[in-house]
Formats: sequence, C-alpha cells, structure tokens
Amino acid sequence: MRKRTMVCVVSGWLLLSSVAVLVLSQGRGAAPPAPKPETPQSLLHIDAARKIAGDDTFLSNPFNFFCIPANTRANNPNAPELQPIKLFDNVYAIGNSETTIYAIETSDGIVLIDAGYADRVETSLVGGLLTLGLIPSEVKYILLGHGHADHFGGARYFQDRYGSKIGAAAADWDLINPSNPPANQNPAGNQARPQKDFVIVEGQPIKLGGLSVTPVAIPGHTPGSLAFIFPVKDKGKTRMAGVFAGTMLTLDRVTTDGLKEYIQSIAHYVDIAKKMKVEVELQNHPIFDGMPDKLSKLKGMTVRDPNPFVVGTDRYLKMWDIISECVQAEVARRPD
Repeated sequence: MRKRTMVCVVSGWLLLSSVAVLVLSQGRGAAPPAPKPETPQSLLHIDAARKIAGDDTFLSNPFNFFCIPANTRANNPNAPELQPIKLFDNVYAIGNSETTIYAIETSDGIVLIDAGYADRVETSLVGGLLTLGLIPSEVKYILLGHGHADHFGGARYFQDRYGSKIGAAAADWDLINPSNPPANQNPAGNQARPQKDFVIVEGQPIKLGGLSVTPVAIPGHTPGSLAFIFPVKDKGKTRMAGVFAGTMLTLDRVTTDGLKEYIQSIAHYVDIAKKMKVEVELQNHPIFDGMPDKLSKLKGMTVRDPNPFVVGTDRYLKMWDIISECVQAEVARRPD
C-alpha cells in the first residue's frame, strides 16, 4: 500500500461545531449518585476480583477502577489528544487519549475501529493518519464499536469525502439514525450521522486485504455494542488482538437489568476470546487498562523487548473476569 512520508498540513472546512452538542456516551455531565453500601454478597465479588488480580499491576488497574465505586468515571472528551503512534507492524492508535481510534493497515486499504468526534475529524483523525504516513483516502471500512457520537462522529466525513464504508450492528444503526427522532433533535447533528452501508453481524467476519476481523455481540452499553478480534503483526509474528468496544465505565448509572445483560455479554466474549487465544489488549476508552504506562514502555522499547500491549491470553481473560466480578458487586449492592 502507498504511504506518505511527509506530514501534511490539514486544512479545510470543519464539521459544524453544533455537532458537539450530541449526547456522548456514559451520561457526561450528570451528577454521580451517592455510593451504595456494601453487602455481604458484594464483598464476596470484590474479594474474588482482588484474588484474581493478585499483585499483577496490569490486573490491578481494572480492579481499582471498577471495584472501587469512587474511582469509576466517564471518559473525558476534553482529555489530551493522543500522539499518533504505531503499536504493531500493522496497527496504529489515533485520536483522543480517552476515546481512541485504531487503524489496521492491509494490502488493500485501511480498516478503522471507530471514528472519534465529529468536531475534530480533520485535526485529530485525518491529521493523525497523515502523521503516521497513512493515506486517509485508503480507509475502506470504519467499524463502529457502538452507536454513540464520540465513536461515530468522524465517520460521515470519511463516507462523504473518501467513500469509506461504515458498519455497525443493526440495533445501533437504529440508535445512530432513529426512525422517529425527537422533535428537538439538532438538524446539524443529523448531518454528521453516517448513513448505513452495512450491518455487522456476529459470525460474519469483515475481510479486507488478507485481514479478517471477527465481530462479537456484547449488548449492554448499547443494544448493538460490539467487540472486535483480529490478527496483528508483532515484529512479523501473528498475534490475536481484542477491542471490547462497548465497555461500561459508570456502572452506578446503569439499570440493574442492563448490568445483568452486560455480565452475560462479558461471559460470552470471554468464551470466544479464549477460543481465539486473544493476547493483545486494546480499548477504545483506555482509562482503566494502564495504557499510558504501555505507551511509555512502547516508546522506550528496544528490538528485544516484548510489546507491552501483549499481555497474554491468561491475563487478558483474567482482566475481564475481574471486571465481571466488579459489575456483579455493583448489582449485589442494589436492593432486590
């Protein structure tokens, strides 16, 4: 595939700033409810999660975030932008440091997982691709992890300008473009919403240039939330990566039924991730997995050092077991 070797100055029109008023994920701006007291059952789940984590720093991150209610928080849309970076031979991270986009390079074009915010698509996403020597017009597919504006915001720009094809689960296409939108819905916001190109279905891989991305249905955060499992090249070696693109961050703002569905989705995903031997951990909201430390290690890595994003299948599965136990603890705090 062709690459640009020079960083280009990004210019041109920006999407209307009013798009920024679209409701973002996780209920940003709402005051958090008062913490619920622990119960004997919630303490059992917390203890189980603590035992799984042990003294492993990587596993302590999700424990401390999800099992300690005071530590959970929504992603911050005003967090610093991520310095565009190459993670693996064929995988790059771009966008916001708390709402990250992944670019997967293939022989026939680029696949993006998510498209970030509409109001910074040119500066952050297009500019990030160019900084990495990738050509925006070669983005063939954008796979949306779920149908919130901080993930689909930049998709319409690529659809209109480059003909990129946008995919999401059927339920979240209905979320992105509802058949009966509210009367007060912002028309400018509608203009930034991508049109349906194709529906992503579990069991139907998305393929491009030798790459095969396996989607996994993980309803909970939204009805059509998805995870994606795909191969990465690590110094020429093939490894399996997983992006669980529908993580719930503020558990206390989710209904009990929603949390129970989410627990089932985690179990479903863990079963598939185990079978596919996922060993590379990536997040589209990387605020609980120690990504800053991983990036620091990556930048200082020698040719002999292991890639810090390769955590191993056992630890990867344990991470999700910990999160599940923490979610179950939140359910146990609530009255029947």
